[in-house]
Amino acid sequence: MKKTILSIMIVGAMMISCNNNGKKAETKDAVNVEVIKTNKTITFKTVKDGSLVNWRASHLGGVQPRFGKIYFKEASFLVNNGLLTNANIAMNMSTLTVENFPEGAEEKGKLTGHLQSPDFFNIEKYPTSKFELTNLKETTGTYNSKVTGNLIILDVTKSITFNANVKVSENEVSIKSEDFSINRTDWGLSYNTKGTAGVSVDYLIANDIGFTINLTLKK
Repeated sequence: MKKTILSIMIVGAMMISCNNNGKKAETKDAVNVEVIKTNKTITFKTVKDGSLVNWRASHLGGVQPRFGKIYFKEASFLVNNGLLTNANIAMNMSTLTVENFPEGAEEKGKLTGHLQSPDFFNIEKYPTSKFELTNLKETTGTYNSKVTGNLIILDVTKSITFNANVKVSENEVSIKSEDFSINRTDWGLSYNTKGTAGVSVDYLIANDIGFTINLTLKK
């Protein structure tokens, strides 16, 4: 009986660990973007200080968590009749930071370089990752919106859906998302996935990458 309870506790702990990169975003094939722009459309393009994306990853089973930040290269929001109708966001992958190691640690520089290498985001060939809004649906509860858009990483485009608080005012527009995750293999990020031949289990990396978006644009 004690062994059974212990087994349940271990399985439960593993499940919790596997989910600590955020709620899984709904992922589908990319959809067409409809740009809504009239002579009354208000455009916001200036990225406000403090805007960033937090990223999270881990080795298999949620162990050895890794995390850091990515900053925006540029972004544009279109507002029509007080509603956000279009968004184009470009993340500068050369700004990717690693923050799970102390400043100056050798591992910090090594992991940063590895993530920017062809094994992962290949920033020389793909200096930006992008998101383009395709639908915004009003919801109730902790988050006021369900955000859908095309996420472009490397040369792969997929539609994802996640929850966020979207706020539109006269002078600025903000998107602050929930903690959500995507399956990196959907975008061709397949380095050391589960089952990779000849790689020790200690070096296998979980498929889920977590993100939290905090972006505010001014006119």
